[in-house]
Amino acid sequence: MKKIILSLLLVTSLLTNQSYANNGFCNLLEKVCSQKNINLDAFSDFFQKVGINITKATDVAMYANVFKWLYTPYRYGGKTENGIDCSNYVFKLTSEAFCADSYATSSQLASMTDYVDKEDLKEGDLIFFNVNGGGISHVGVYLQNGKFTHSCSSKGVTVSSIDEAYWSARYCRAGRIKK
Repeated sequence: MKKIILSLLLVTSLLTNQSYANNGFCNLLEKVCSQKNINLDAFSDFFQKVGINITKATDVAMYANVFKWLYTPYRYGGKTENGIDCSNYVFKLTSEAFCADSYATSSQLASMTDYVDKEDLKEGDLIFFNVNGGGISHVGVYLQNGKFTHSCSSKGVTVSSIDEAYWSARYCRAGRIKK
């Protein structure tokens, strides 16, 4: 009987801590969405729809920025909500590492990263593609579960799967921003 009571106490303790952790995450998510004027339900629904478990996010603010930029049209050299290209979009999402007013091509961004194996991708890593046959010409930011965000000419800012036939065939490499 004593073992059963101890087991129940342990399980209760674990559940209480888990509940506290989830409650803390919910508070953080609500705070970030409020600061960025984002509808929390729409935010959660979108990421669930694209197969991303937002509760596993390590950088909630980055996901909020992804959501704010969603569906912004693609414009070569663009840097605003009227249109943005892939490398400027990456600058906007990774503002701690890069100056948002700077410009670098996808290929130049690749040279600013340390190589990462595709199997070792982590949230915030950059992924590079060859979309025009001349080497690295497109960049996105890895999220989780094989998903990445980018600004592409056909859809604007979106979330795609690295395993989609189009992106898989054009994948070049991944990199982590050098510290």
